[in-house]
Amino acid sequence: MTIMIVTYDLMNPGQNYEALLKRIREYQNWAKLGYSAFLIATEQTPVQVRDYLGQAIDRNDKLYVGVAVAPAAWHGLTDDVSNWIRSNLK
Repeated sequence: MTIMIVTYDLMNPGQNYEALLKRIREYQNWAKLGYSAFLIATEQTPVQVRDYLGQAIDRNDKLYVGVAVAPAAWHGLTDDVSNWIRSNLK
């Protein structure tokens, strides 16, 4: 299982957040880092995740998918998200 970081910026016009969030949450193991950033655990490659999530965004939107690896550092995240990171990011 690989941990991916997913960030996005949905531009005007459009901004169909619900369609994109639904696809992100279809991954069984995920944590929300902030307003437009998630970590997901998946067997897919970054390209596969990008292509799948990309079906829910417009041409002018921005999407980044990359591999997240330990060590990592953070500040201000909830205990739930911090525990998720500690449990999943190895």
